Amino acid sequence: MDFKKLESVCRNNGITEVEIHQIKENGTSVSTFNGEVDANEVYFKNEMFVRGVYNNHITSLYIERDTDDEIDNIVKSLVANASVTESHDPYYIYKGDEKYPALVNKENDYASYNQADYIELCKKIEDFLRSKSDLITNTSVSIEVGSEEVSIVNSNGLSVSRANEYAYLSASIVVNKDGKSLNNYYGKYIDKFSEIDYKEMEERLVKRTISSLGAESIESGSYPVVFEAPMAASLISCFMSMFYADNVTKKLSLLCNKMNEKVFGNNVTITDDPFCKESHHQYSFDDEGVGTSVTKLVDGGVLTNYLTSLSTSKMLDLKPTGNGFKNGSGKVCVAPTNLCIKCGNKSFDEMISSIKNGVLITKMMGQHAGVNPVSGSFNLQSSGFLIKDGKIDKPVTLIIVSGNIIDTLNNIVDISSDFDVYGKVGTGSIYVNSLAISGK
Repeated sequence: MDFKKLESVCRNNGITEVEIHQIKENGTSVSTFNGEVDANEVYFKNEMFVRGVYNNHITSLYIERDTDDEIDNIVKSLVANASVTESHDPYYIYKGDEKYPALVNKENDYASYNQADYIELCKKIEDFLRSKSDLITNTSVSIEVGSEEVSIVNSNGLSVSRANEYAYLSASIVVNKDGKSLNNYYGKYIDKFSEIDYKEMEERLVKRTISSLGAESIESGSYPVVFEAPMAASLISCFMSMFYADNVTKKLSLLCNKMNEKVFGNNVTITDDPFCKESHHQYSFDDEGVGTSVTKLVDGGVLTNYLTSLSTSKMLDLKPTGNGFKNGSGKVCVAPTNLCIKCGNKSFDEMISSIKNGVLITKMMGQHAGVNPVSGSFNLQSSGFLIKDGKIDKPVTLIIVSGNIIDTLNNIVDISSDFDVYGKVGTGSIYVNSLAISGK
């Protein structure tokens, strides 16, 4: 779509400011189940959020066609929508920054593979998994490879774009022994398909699942608890909204009015890092066109900042952090880029070596139903392993780990060096001094 033409038609119809936020996605998704093709898809998405200002009212529109013959309909719809809008909330159509950070694209080998190659790779991984144990009765592997391009252009001079490529591999197995079955899942972003870590997959998926057979509950009590890195990330993600400035303004954050106060333990440092090299999602600007930067939220336990959008930064008199992102409706909300927890220097094995009688959490369920982001409490059905004399011991299941996220982050003994990014959170495994475990 010719933006200059759209801008001209808008001005001729009384629309003083206009902006287009466009997202283009394309990719391929394949999966196999027990050696047979289960899914084989190619997808493409082109969506646009158009915003305009008419009679000092901000209005928006969602469209999927970006051709010039849609311009008249877009302008008419913007005018009609603005005419029935009663809200006088402040609006922001950003003029842009003088300079934006450059993103360093990860090297990948995606272009060396086609759809058929991905299917064969899925089958190869299934064969590999099955070769590791006769107890495996079902296998499933999927690969998704995609790219995303985001661009924003407006009548105030902003014109920015960023692109991102990613590939995600997931595998699952079902094992059966003595009439009992157990399933498990492995997922990982991939830089190069030629360098897939089969050993890690075997350890995390096959050996971990088989060693979990015969798991039992344990006596209720207070235990030292280690959240394996993916579970630590999952727990933190349930409460990361406490850093959102919009929740602070609504008094829904656990950290309201805590700026520059000690909120967590001395060994807790948290940053929002849009350039995190371990992540496959990096950002040079947010969905309002604000340039991104590394934002330190907690420094040695002290709260130093909140994540803000343009509107919330004005409300709290803070500098915009570049964390205004659109949700499905096109409304801008605060969200992290990559919320990263600073790790210690010890390996996972070194970290647990001093634990005499503790619990390693490797699975959790009910992360939404079992948490309260406003009070900070969590009660999560979990499973994992006992830690005895510094070593991983027998499997445990049917337990509930309970606590409060503020207390938990004040009682961290250590964070191991096995850092990775899971969803929006990057962390290592987290060792908490004591948490309540409900078992038998």
